[in-house]
Amino acid sequence: MKVIDNVIGDKYSEMIFEECAKLPWTFVPDISFGNQAKRSVPGFSHSFYLDKEFNNNEPATIESENYPLIKPVLLEAFDKLNLNINLQNVFRSRARLTLDRPELSESDRIDNIHVDYQTPHLVLIYYVNTVDGDTLIYENHKIVERVSPKRGRCLLFDGSLQHTSTSPALGPRIIINNNIR
Repeated sequence: MKVIDNVIGDKYSEMIFEECAKLPWTFVPDISFGNQAKRSVPGFSHSFYLDKEFNNNEPATIESENYPLIKPVLLEAFDKLNLNINLQNVFRSRARLTLDRPELSESDRIDNIHVDYQTPHLVLIYYVNTVDGDTLIYENHKIVERVSPKRGRCLLFDGSLQHTSTSPALGPRIIINNNIR
């Protein structure tokens, strides 16, 4: 598990934040579905890229016209994390916007624990904004890592690890979640 701050410069991270406000978001009744769902987590999603092999809706690759916006973020992260991979290794890239839920207690803001895919992969999360709403990583049903959203931060971890977000209380949380072979 690795965390890198300032994976891109301040001006570019500001532009990513501003452009995310303009994305064609899709409402999702539960953006953190998992097998231990205790409540639904409403929010919004935008698919930047989805390889046809992982597209359950149709046998086609989805590539948003906005995908070029984040390709440099991925390449910078790959370099700074010393990963010997390229954009062809990304099989899913999507933005997630989680609504703030200040009415919930801290423990009730822990979302549904899950893994993104059963196939071996890495998860690379880019934090678009600074807010509460930590990412929690689990091993043997115990939290082993807690990473706070900070604009320009990347989190890389083994995709076989269970993880979840926590719903923010102080404002919307925006991340770009990437799954990599």
